[in-house]
Amino acid sequence: MIMKRKTTFKKLRLFTFLILLTPLAALAQSTPNLYVCGTGQATFNPSFGAYTPVNGDQIIWTIDGTAQNAISYDGSNAGLQTSATLTTGTHRYTVKVIPADANLCPGEASDEIVLEKLPDPAIALSTPKTDFCTELASQAVITAAPNSITLPAGVTFTYAWTATLGATPVADITTIATQAGDKLTLKDGLAVGDYVFTATATYSTGGVPIVPAASCTAAANQNIKIAPKPGKATITIVP
Repeated sequence: MIMKRKTTFKKLRLFTFLILLTPLAALAQSTPNLYVCGTGQATFNPSFGAYTPVNGDQIIWTIDGTAQNAISYDGSNAGLQTSATLTTGTHRYTVKVIPADANLCPGEASDEIVLEKLPDPAIALSTPKTDFCTELASQAVITAAPNSITLPAGVTFTYAWTATLGATPVADITTIATQAGDKLTLKDGLAVGDYVFTATATYSTGGVPIVPAASCTAAANQNIKIAPKPGKATITIVP
């Protein structure tokens, strides 16, 4: 029994030691509070609990572990607007206040706001071939996928499809094709002609806000030719 207790105690000491060795960054928040795309910018407005900043207080923002130049508070300038040229990846922000009154205690830094800058959206469409008989059109499966970009964990693309036949838009694409996730499968019996299918991708972030949401899209086209089925053969007897 004594040996078992000693072994358990040693395991607990080892676990505690490993926790102490873990970098603080590894214990930091990993799920983003916000996604940014393109040149989108977010604005962060701080508050400091029961303390209300007064003119002359120092507002200090820290970005990715680096303290920024102190802002001398003037009644309205405590906030921060993120850069329009952030690099792709994770960025972390905290803020604190140092009162101008030396008799007051400096404020504690906020919890991190985690911002993830998304790669510029880009997609490509593919299909095994581009020419199909009208009665075998369901063999045409168009697949959409990110093109030369890696999406962060938890982020996917949602695809919306449109089509034209010749120069005429197809009013309701569900009459000629069925969508399932990133794939569009044509239906048998399509009208003969040259189709252009367009997929428009938007980021899906699991409910986490994205800035700007409306313009953060990418599109790609795929040409498909639907040919008629040859008619029933006839034989002509030549005397």
